[in-house]
Amino acid sequence: MNNTEPLRLLDVSHDYISDICFDTEQSLIAVTAWDGSLSIYEYGNETEPVRLLQRIRHQYPLLSCCIIHINNTTQFFVGTVQGEVLRALCEEDRFVSIEENPAQLGIIRMLPWRSNCIIAGSWDGTILVLECSEFSATITAKKKLEGKILSMDCNSNYLILVLTGNKIEWCDLPLNRDGMGLLKRVDSPLKYQVRDIKLTPNSDGYVVSSIDGRVAVEYFEDSAKQFAFRCHRMNLTDVQFVFPVDTLGFEPNSDILYTGGSDGCISGWNLTTKRKIKQFAKFDENSVVKIAVNEGYICVATSDDSFKTNPTFSQDVDLQPSSLYLIKL
Repeated sequence: MNNTEPLRLLDVSHDYISDICFDTEQSLIAVTAWDGSLSIYEYGNETEPVRLLQRIRHQYPLLSCCIIHINNTTQFFVGTVQGEVLRALCEEDRFVSIEENPAQLGIIRMLPWRSNCIIAGSWDGTILVLECSEFSATITAKKKLEGKILSMDCNSNYLILVLTGNKIEWCDLPLNRDGMGLLKRVDSPLKYQVRDIKLTPNSDGYVVSSIDGRVAVEYFEDSAKQFAFRCHRMNLTDVQFVFPVDTLGFEPNSDILYTGGSDGCISGWNLTTKRKIKQFAKFDENSVVKIAVNEGYICVATSDDSFKTNPTFSQDVDLQPSSLYLIKL
C-alpha cells in the first residue's frame, strides 16, 4: 500500500457514515452507517490491504460503534437512533439489545474505557457507563445532563462533552453509580456550533472544532497556552468560502492533530509549533464527516451532508454515495 496515496475501499455502505473505530490489536476497522449497517474490515495485509469481513444490519440507523476485548474475545457494540445499545453477535449475524432503550434518543458516541467498560452519550443528555463481560453488558452508572450531547471524548481520567447551548462539560472518571463527579461547565471558546471535541493525548487540555472553519486548543491549567486557528477555507477573488470542521483526530502519543472538513479535505497540524504540516488532496465531492487515527493509519469517511444546510429536505433527493479511504502514515 502506497503511503502517499489514499486507498479507496470498494465494499462500502452508500448511506451516510456515522462512526469509525480502529481495533489495533486485531487490525480491524468497524464502521456504522444510517442504513443500519455495521461493517467490519480487516486491514494491513500485504496481499490484500483491506477486506470486508462481515456486514450486519439493524432495522434502524446506527450512530456509533465501539470495540473492546474481553477474555481474548473481540466484542462489537453499536448505538442506534432509537436510543438502544446493541451487542453484535457476529457468529449469528445479528444484534442483541443489552436492555430496552437505556436512552430516549440516539446514542451518538460510544467510547472504550479501561479494559471492559464503555461510556455512551445520547442526544437526550444521558451518559451511560456499561460494564461488559463475555456474554453480557450491565449499566453501572447513568446520569442525565441539561441539554443534548453533541459530541464527547474520554481517556482514563476524564470525560469531556459538548452540549447544546454552546457548553462544554468535563468530569472525573470513574463516575459513581448515580453519575456524580462533574467538575466544570464552561462556555465553548468558539462562537458557533461545535462539531467535534478531542482530549489532548497527554490529558492537559482539549481541542474543539466548529461550523465556521475554526479550531480552538484549550488547556485545563495554563490558559496562557490557549489559541485558535482558522482552517478549511477557500479564498477566491473578493470572497472566502468557510467550511465546517466536522471531525478531529490525534496521532496517538503526539501533538499532531488531523482536521477533516466539509471541503472534502484533511489537514495535519503540529500543535506545539502551531503550524500546518500536512495537506491531503480532496478525496471526492463529499464532505469528510469522520476520521479515525491510530499509530499507522488514518481511516476517512466521506458522505453527502448537503441535507444539513438545505432549507428543506425531501426524501426524493438523491444524495451522493459515501466512501471510505485508508491512508498509511
